[in-house]
Amino acid sequence: MDNEQQLYHQTSAFVQFLSSWSSNESTLDRRIKQLARDIARNQFWQWKEVEIIDAWIDDLHSVGYKFPKIIQQKSISQTNKIKRRTAVCVTGLAECIQEGWTLTYNNLRNRLQGDIDTFLFLSSTSSSKQSVPSSTRFKQIRSYMNSTVTILYEDRAISPNIPSNCMTYYYPAIDKSFEPGYFQQIWALSECFDLVKTYEQKFNIQYELFIRARIDSVLSEFPFKVEPPHKSTIVIPDEHHFYGYNDRFAIGSIDLMEKYMRRWHGLRECIIRNIHAESYLKLFLDQFNIKVELMRNLSYIQVPHGNNQCH
Repeated sequence: MDNEQQLYHQTSAFVQFLSSWSSNESTLDRRIKQLARDIARNQFWQWKEVEIIDAWIDDLHSVGYKFPKIIQQKSISQTNKIKRRTAVCVTGLAECIQEGWTLTYNNLRNRLQGDIDTFLFLSSTSSSKQSVPSSTRFKQIRSYMNSTVTILYEDRAISPNIPSNCMTYYYPAIDKSFEPGYFQQIWALSECFDLVKTYEQKFNIQYELFIRARIDSVLSEFPFKVEPPHKSTIVIPDEHHFYGYNDRFAIGSIDLMEKYMRRWHGLRECIIRNIHAESYLKLFLDQFNIKVELMRNLSYIQVPHGNNQCH
């Protein structure tokens, strides 16, 4: 179980490694051996795993197994991209998938036409409020069948590298103890969006719509049609603004949503001084003249937390 959790904590880096890995070996068995060694060199597993792979391949050879020939992949023209409808980035703690995201997915499924690919990018760290064991929460995440990619990462101290001469502030004011969690939250949005773009490139896919969602919230009230009326508009719930924009749910074209999702990088550029979550989101989108429609009959509510519920 410990080894399994280690790989889940490193999943983001492991996916990036596998996406970029290549081999010039001419036979499949040699490529398998090379991959095993490269995985160990990058510390995704131990060298004893390499010995097991080598022994397994030797056993296959000893019984006369013939490895399939390598099929050279043909280059795919960029003009022949596979069109897919919607990509969804779901972020937050690894919790509440049954009480929160599963219900939201079903509601979206009934309101959006076409394919919906879900990318779960979740923190595996436990909070002080959680009463459900980590093993149970991870099992629920792993058993969720409607995920295209699932990433579990460990919390870490993340600095946005705000310049020392950039005098930032929070309005409305917040307890500074919440700042590390806030930075990790918008960092995770950027990482999840990059994951989607990597997936697009790897599989020659082009998404039309993009949704940002939280795993612990439910799309409880929604119109018959939730998608934006124009490609130049992002739709956000008209609630929980805190002098800015609700930052829990948004839907728009993938090009517009890139700004929304990658605003983490704007912190180091000192574009906006007020970095309160909702205020910063509004000021950041305004900086790029991005149109936002505040939808009144769109409600995205956090699931109640309690003993053996959600946490």
